[in-house]
Amino acid sequence: MRIKFFTGVNMRCFNRGVEILTKLKVVILTSIVLSFFSVSSFADYVDSKSDFGFYGSIKTYEERHPYTNEAFMQQDGWMIGIDTNSETYDSSNFYTFYRSKFAYGQVDYSSAGTGTMAGISDWQFETAAALGQGFEGQSFRTTPYAGIGFRYLLNKMGTKLSSTGHYGYDRASRYIYVPLGVTFETNPVNESFWTLRAEYDFFIYGQQTSYLSSLSGHSDITNDQEDGSGMKLSAKYNIDKNGGVEAFMDLWDIADSKLDTTGTFMEPRNSTVEMGVRVFWSF
Repeated sequence: MRIKFFTGVNMRCFNRGVEILTKLKVVILTSIVLSFFSVSSFADYVDSKSDFGFYGSIKTYEERHPYTNEAFMQQDGWMIGIDTNSETYDSSNFYTFYRSKFAYGQVDYSSAGTGTMAGISDWQFETAAALGQGFEGQSFRTTPYAGIGFRYLLNKMGTKLSSTGHYGYDRASRYIYVPLGVTFETNPVNESFWTLRAEYDFFIYGQQTSYLSSLSGHSDITNDQEDGSGMKLSAKYNIDKNGGVEAFMDLWDIADSKLDTTGTFMEPRNSTVEMGVRVFWSF
């Protein structure tokens, strides 16, 4: 039921980036460069940190018309999930980082052309690993890093019927990206400290599979995506050595896809904004 656009073989639409992603990208990359000029000093930072957490979030997904850039479809809902993080600094402040998360949620669909639909299941998995270098100051440690990440999302609209009588279909999204980020960690006071993280996700490759074969007379469609970007911002507070809380925001802006193998179908530009709160336990 999600709209697919029919285009000519040589047609290619290019859209400008989302303004907030562009501005935050400049801020993050500037912070990474400035971090190399941090003044070294001795401080009692935590060099090995691992945690396990639960989180809840709200999410908005939007698709835009390739010609007018106007939003024509939206999905709003919630996600709940589990995640784990591991960070380590060695004696030279060389940094290794790993994260993964798994989540389930439900979203509601709305479109001017195909009506509304409630209670659509969303499944999400994401993982990333990175290397970096820490620079210690008197009050905080700054760590620029880079790595590799993977994101998978399954939107389960199949067999559902909209308010206007249109059937939905499942869609799977796969992204490969390079996380480029920087963390700012405060010196612990009575075991409490903050970690602020800003990350730009450089999009390498994406693939969207629309399972249209669930609809009579249709076949599944696969579209490759080559342009886009993401952003992650978070503020994490370790209350003590046992755990803490974290607030986060994730953003994605993915450009129009390439045409499928038939030269007929394309996946329109889409954006995702997710904001939530996490509670975690350290070990």
